Amino acid sequence: LLGARRYLVARQPDKGPELRHFRIDRIEAPEVTGQYFARDPGFDIDAHAARAFGSYQHEAELGEVIWHFAPEAAERAAEWRFHPDQQTRPLPDGGLEVRFRASGHLEMTWHLYQWGDSVTVVAPEALATLVHPGRREDFDALP
Repeated sequence: LLGARRYLVARQPDKGPELRHFRIDRIEAPEVTGQYFARDPGFDIDAHAARAFGSYQHEAELGEVIWHFAPEAAERAAEWRFHPDQQTRPLPDGGLEVRFRASGHLEMTWHLYQWGDSVTVVAPEALATLVHPGRREDFDALP
């Protein structure tokens, strides 16, 4: 997976059948073992990646995400592809709503910080709690 960081998506059989993400920059001593595996034919990397905002996934955070961009940021936000499955709709005040389903609140928070006070997190509440205290009104430009 490519994003803010690069991850290898794989299973670690001695730790269970679930997929795990290994940060490429933290792999210290890779070795060629001669072992091989068969790729799961039912695995869809795009569907797997869409469960996250960016590249980090956290199963407990997976859910609906709703952001409202202020009217002065709506045109700029409409140019962004925040998530492959996002849906947008104009708001009555001239703002823009962006919706998608994903996890990764911390990566979302890092991204939303650059939008200053021109974005409001409507859902989930846990993300709003992370984002709203850090919003600033003194940014002269939008991303």
